[in-house]
Amino acid sequence: RAPPAPPPAAAPPCGLRSISVGVGALGLGYPSPETIVFRYCGGGCPAPPTLHGLALGAVLGAGAPGGGPC
Repeated sequence: RAPPAPPPAAAPPCGLRSISVGVGALGLGYPSPETIVFRYCGGGCPAPPTLHGLALGAVLGAGAPGGGPC
């Protein structure tokens, strides 16, 4: 008999996140030593549906980001 599965990890708190990405990794067709800092809303960000979120879901399909504020 297998041991019980651990409880699911809680989503990290909602907040503004950032990640540095090399321009060459973006697939733009040219190498570059530059980096870009992308900022995005991440974590558990519950919010009521918005028109933006509904439109985004219609375009990207089920499971798309909600488009809510952080």
